[in-house]
Amino acid sequence: MAAAGPGAAGTARVSSGRELGCVPEVAAALGAVARQGFDFLCAPLFHPRHRREFRLLPAKERPGPQTRSDLLLAGRGAAGAPWGLMGLCGALQQELDFAAYLGVPAVLLALRGPHCPNLARGLCAHLQGAPHGAAVWVRVPLLAPEDGREDAIVNEQLVNEGDGRQEERTWHWWNNFRTLCDYNKRVGLALEVGPDLPSAEAIDRWLGEPLRAAILPTSIFLTNKKGFPVLSRPHQRLLGRLLKLEVQVVLWGAPHHEPKPLSAYLQYLEHVGQNRPPPSAYELFARGYEDYLQCPLQPLMDNLESQTYEVFEKDPIKYSQYQQAIYKCLLDRVPDEEKETNVQ
Repeated sequence: MAAAGPGAAGTARVSSGRELGCVPEVAAALGAVARQGFDFLCAPLFHPRHRREFRLLPAKERPGPQTRSDLLLAGRGAAGAPWGLMGLCGALQQELDFAAYLGVPAVLLALRGPHCPNLARGLCAHLQGAPHGAAVWVRVPLLAPEDGREDAIVNEQLVNEGDGRQEERTWHWWNNFRTLCDYNKRVGLALEVGPDLPSAEAIDRWLGEPLRAAILPTSIFLTNKKGFPVLSRPHQRLLGRLLKLEVQVVLWGAPHHEPKPLSAYLQYLEHVGQNRPPPSAYELFARGYEDYLQCPLQPLMDNLESQTYEVFEKDPIKYSQYQQAIYKCLLDRVPDEEKETNVQ
């Protein structure tokens, strides 16, 4: 995904994109979102009607290209404009192949239910055949929409089996899907935030996932006294935590704060990004390695480089725990009746 480079600690620029459900003119849309201040565009690879006609005549046997020409991106490069992949399973392979041909950095794939084995199978086949292709962002809602009959039955089974509460059932959607994809590192999570938020425990669970993007609809923004779009305090705290993980923000939906321009939403996102707390010493030390297991090093056995020892010395957790261990060791040598007076 084309992303803005990180800035100073705590003041990194927010990488933001615009999602459009229909793009009549690709070049014009790219120019428009760039002028508005967005870094990338998410749009369907194929015309929305193609999804309905894919298996029907006459579209099934229609000669000629299936979608617009790739030459429309000439001179701009697809790498600067990721495209959201919004196709049915029947057209999935064709759309993934076209995305790989265009060289887009990421494709967006919506997950709408708990059981998608065919979707996972088609995606895995593509990932194995194109090991260096685009990343895949799986779009999952933070909270599920109103229960359908089948989904309600599945949700009731999850609760009865002790697999989680209702507010966490979309996490089970994601967990089932990424398990079927064999935890492929190219499959990341694009979390769609709605007007309602789950509990703090459920949010913490989401933040432990490989988050790549946060999708924000314009409808969740409120209006402040000056008429500008803002988020509620809970949404603002969530956005701050997401930006801390350096996710990219995708804004979708029509603006709801006329006559304020769409750039007002971006200004607010930048405001949240610039005012979040600076990273701690531990976060700076572990940046980029939060979700990776490290091979153990043995300084007494191996001859390590001086740079490795410098990294050891920057580990705040190790020295803090060592200090606590020494303190408890010394405390254990003091008789209980003297701890109140002899311990400094």
